[in-house]
Formats: sequence, C-alpha cells, structure tokens
Amino acid sequence: MYNMLLQTQDPVENQKLCAYLVEKAVNRLPPGAENILGIFDLRGFRVENGDLQFLKFLMDVFYYYYPKRLGQVLFVDAPFVFQPMWQVVKPLLKSYASLVRFCDTETVRKEYFKEETVPPDFRD
Repeated sequence: MYNMLLQTQDPVENQKLCAYLVEKAVNRLPPGAENILGIFDLRGFRVENGDLQFLKFLMDVFYYYYPKRLGQVLFVDAPFVFQPMWQVVKPLLKSYASLVRFCDTETVRKEYFKEETVPPDFRD
C-alpha cells in the first residue's frame, strides 16, 4: 500500500510511480489470481485534491495495458464533497464504474484483510 499526495508531486512522476505500482501489484499476484484491488483512502479529501488528469491516466493504464486486471476499487470514507466529483467521473469509467464500492475503514479491515495484514492506516 502506498500513499500518494498528488498535489505535492510532479504529475509526470506521479504517473511513473502509478505505472510502477500497478506493475508491482500485478507481478505479486499469487498463481491463478488475475485481479488486483485498488483502495483509495478519501479521508481528508477536499475538492482541490481532485486530480482528473491523474484519474484519466490511471484509467488508461488499466484500459490499455492491464485490461481485466482491476477486480474492485474501494473508495474509503468518501466525504460529501467527493460526491460531485464522482458524478463527473463515473460516466468516464465506463464498465469500471461497476467495480467501485464505497465503504468505511471498518469494512476494509473486516472484509478485505486478515488482522495481521491490515495496513497501518486502517487499523483502529
């Protein structure tokens, strides 16, 4: 798991890091597994944090280079101010929009991780 603060980084460097992390996640899949899980921790999200260009890049990575590798996307603790952005972005995601689940940190802990593998940001 890697925390990205997009607004504090160079956009090209963000894209390089994103491509590297997706490749790393795909390479770490156990034999027989084909999908990765994307987790977006939206606690503290503000409108100025929304980076539509980066989101488009990320979707292009999955559409063109890793088709059918994205199994599910979790938007964790999305605040109310995220909803307008989601309404803009959702149609752009096409079929990937159906992979999105809004949930809270407790759901992430209980449904997606074993107790010993819960990332520090999602522990009590």
